[in-house]
Amino acid sequence: MKYSANYLKTLVLIGAMIFASATFVSAGSTGLGIMPTKVSHTMNPGESVSGIISLKNASDGAIKVEAEIQDFIPTAGTGMFQFVKRAEGVTTVRDWVTLDIPEEFIFKKGDAKEIKYTIKAPPDAEPGSHFGIAFFTAKEKDESGMLKIGTRLGMMIYVTVPGNFLQKGKILKFEGPVFIQGGPVNFKIKFENTGTVHFEPKGGIKITNIFGKEVGNVPIEGQTVLPTGARDLTALWNISSFLLGRYRAEINIKDGEGNILTSDSVAFYAFPLWYLLIFIIAVVALFFGLKFLKKKIKISIR
Repeated sequence: MKYSANYLKTLVLIGAMIFASATFVSAGSTGLGIMPTKVSHTMNPGESVSGIISLKNASDGAIKVEAEIQDFIPTAGTGMFQFVKRAEGVTTVRDWVTLDIPEEFIFKKGDAKEIKYTIKAPPDAEPGSHFGIAFFTAKEKDESGMLKIGTRLGMMIYVTVPGNFLQKGKILKFEGPVFIQGGPVNFKIKFENTGTVHFEPKGGIKITNIFGKEVGNVPIEGQTVLPTGARDLTALWNISSFLLGRYRAEINIKDGEGNILTSDSVAFYAFPLWYLLIFIIAVVALFFGLKFLKKKIKISIR
């Protein structure tokens, strides 16, 4: 998508992960629940696709819900984004998406709706990534009759139009613990999308012991990174068995076609202090036990 600087207006900078992880938000007595929180579609120009948004009234009473579609673009070098105004003569996700509901509707207490959305890419859709959010804002009248704004939830919409684009990225940082007593083991990854389209970095972390034998594998998936953006990813090796010695964790991140984009590795050490303490106590007990026996027992050889 191409936008003139005159049409860009930052309304809010917000982490995409907020929408990717939260399915329910409540403000006072006015709340909504939404599923899914994000959808991703690959579409050729002129194609259309449909899906379902599940919306639930989690408020204490009936509410008024307003629905709208907004466009956004990623903020370079971060995991954030900014909303943008409509550019004259350019169609965007805001124009491509329709919701099978009125722009405003009354939602009774405890009600749930399945809302159909349809995305239709225009015949002249540009190759690459296009972004939008389907927002639902809950409003409720207070005792004075004034409308009180409560929850505002959104479903993020990622659209990829095939064509001449680049899917690429690199690991900026890969960290793990230096010393552990046991599992589970947490890893932190900072990944930068250096390509021109959004995608979900996929791959895994292979853990080997001091002898080079693979003892674990942790998958990496399900976290979208916007183009020009960087995002902190996490992975957990949920191991409960005994760990001892030096271990090596090697991470490989792949693109959507399974090609390795970037790799890195870290080493960490495992030594349970409780075992060390028990060993020291046993050695000390053995030492003083032998010393005591030496005093009490005399062996003579004739």
